[in-house]
Amino acid sequence: MIEMKNVSKKWQKNETQVLNDVSLKIHEGDSIGLMGSSGSGKSTLARILLLLEPFNEGEIYYRGVRLDIKNKRQIKQYRREVQYISQHPESFFDPNWTLGKSVMEAVAIHHLNRTDTKEKIQKLIHALKLNEAILNRYPYQVSGGEIQRAALCRALLLEPKVLILDEATSMLDISVQAQILNILKQIQKKRNLTFLFISHDTEVAFWFANQVLQLEKGKLSILTDNHSN
Repeated sequence: MIEMKNVSKKWQKNETQVLNDVSLKIHEGDSIGLMGSSGSGKSTLARILLLLEPFNEGEIYYRGVRLDIKNKRQIKQYRREVQYISQHPESFFDPNWTLGKSVMEAVAIHHLNRTDTKEKIQKLIHALKLNEAILNRYPYQVSGGEIQRAALCRALLLEPKVLILDEATSMLDISVQAQILNILKQIQKKRNLTFLFISHDTEVAFWFANQVLQLEKGKLSILTDNHSN
């Protein structure tokens, strides 16, 4: 579904080779875990897949078609279908807006049909085990678990095909983390979502993903592969 072919990335300031001829293929419906030490380039790899970070060599493909950053129509569709959730969801919300207004902003940006949006939000709020009253609150008025689920609501409202989760639950306590991960698995089954799950937690990554990769010294290696299970 998403394929990274022979991608290399070097920081110009210190000549550090972050990615060295990296190839990665993520199939539809996969849950791929990505691990690595701090500074190994996991988030950089994610940003490259999102076309938010330039790279020196290689190509990115989506559904078999090479992505061209100059093709605005192609990239807009890609960025709708491939959504990103970070470990700091509060940074994606305007502190002066209610969470509901921020969620609706995604609808405006992508020019989606507003007629059934309210019903979709209600269903997502229910699926994410939130109270609708949260939509009238501001980011500083909710917990970390609540704002992370609000970020998921906004992303899922766009009906993405892929979620890139960059340490998305690492800042949460264990009980809230487990709840959100279970919710994600349930939603994946219903929507046939594809996940790239970036984590530093070995136990969580092995539980959540059907294949776990490790990024070290610019190279990818397979830690475990449970595709057959």
